[in-house]
Amino acid sequence: MAVFISAPVDEAVKEQFEKVCENRGVSPPDAIGIFIANAVANNGFLKKTTTPSKKRIRPPFQYDSMAGKIWMADDFNAPLDDFKEYME
Repeated sequence: MAVFISAPVDEAVKEQFEKVCENRGVSPPDAIGIFIANAVANNGFLKKTTTPSKKRIRPPFQYDSMAGKIWMADDFNAPLDDFKEYME
């Protein structure tokens, strides 16, 4: 059974929200329902960050950092032949 929720919103914000919904092809009530469903599923809200995260996942790529460590085999199976003893 569906229930209705109402909340006071500034008129200008409401108009902007309706335009965003129209551009996304969703009705305002459906958009609010999606927001509520996501909040429940994630047990919270998404936060808008004002500063980018400084945590790096991996160091930046450096050209020639693998020079001499990578080689191309003339025969496709040659690298596999090097590991045959480990596969048995």
